[in-house]
Amino acid sequence: MNWAIETDRVSKRYGNIKALDQVSLQVARNEIFGFLGPNGAGKTTFLKILLNLSFADTGSAKLFGIDSRRVAARKKVGFLPEISCFYETLTVEEFLIFQAQLLGLPQKSIKSEINASLTKLDIVHERNKKLGALSKGTRQRVSIAQAVLNSPDLLLFDEPTSGLDPIGIKEMRDLLLEMKGNGATVFINSHLLSEVERTCDRVAIINKGRIIQIGNKDNLSNKEKYLEIVGEGFTDSLIAQINAASKKPLEIRGNKMRLFLDSERDALAIHHMIINAGGKLDSFTWVTESLEDIFYRVIKNKEE
Repeated sequence: MNWAIETDRVSKRYGNIKALDQVSLQVARNEIFGFLGPNGAGKTTFLKILLNLSFADTGSAKLFGIDSRRVAARKKVGFLPEISCFYETLTVEEFLIFQAQLLGLPQKSIKSEINASLTKLDIVHERNKKLGALSKGTRQRVSIAQAVLNSPDLLLFDEPTSGLDPIGIKEMRDLLLEMKGNGATVFINSHLLSEVERTCDRVAIINKGRIIQIGNKDNLSNKEKYLEIVGEGFTDSLIAQINAASKKPLEIRGNKMRLFLDSERDALAIHHMIINAGGKLDSFTWVTESLEDIFYRVIKNKEE
């Protein structure tokens, strides 16, 4: 199979720090793929190697079957860095013209390509503004606009929702799905796990330079449901009673508790226990493991 991204045992060191350790990964064409990990896990280093901005010590990387070190491999790749650097005195349109010229787009198609990117990101009205005068969210939209110039076959996004407000995040999600619908492959580094869960077909979880899990949410989930309780007025005695009824130690985060029961009948008994003890319930819900739960569990288990 001709993968959009294929790496074989890629390793990279910075001095004594092993940034990537034998990373082998395959991303299918027309897939939205999430690359998840804590800070310093190796996510950005991996992207830099795909883009030939950094060089692997060992191993190989290919884009659409072509060695990523070759210019031809990156001809139809759009890249959004985590931190974008701008020429502050350029207007949005001047910046995008510059980017289009770097891509080698024909002069006759540059204007239409820029108009399409501005429209996708809803920033047509910003085209004549100086980059230095833009808000953080608008600057991020401009960065995304340059990444989608010329409708790339592969999009490499490093924290694409950084600086975006809730409306911008929703529009970003729609754009990713639109790009996939048009046949593109999307590779995302992100800490916003709720959005990754909504948009990505599969994810890989990396920690300390090693991939520790790959799959979709169903593959990675332990399939365990838990009862999530949010409320107040829980005395130490009541918490102890609830904990005694849970199959696993009670998890408490602020005013939120998670307990693990065998059946809904057991949940009803817990409900009566709380009410009779004078506790107040804001929510009382059965929950399946989210991507955030999976990420937390996998990373913590690996560290223990």
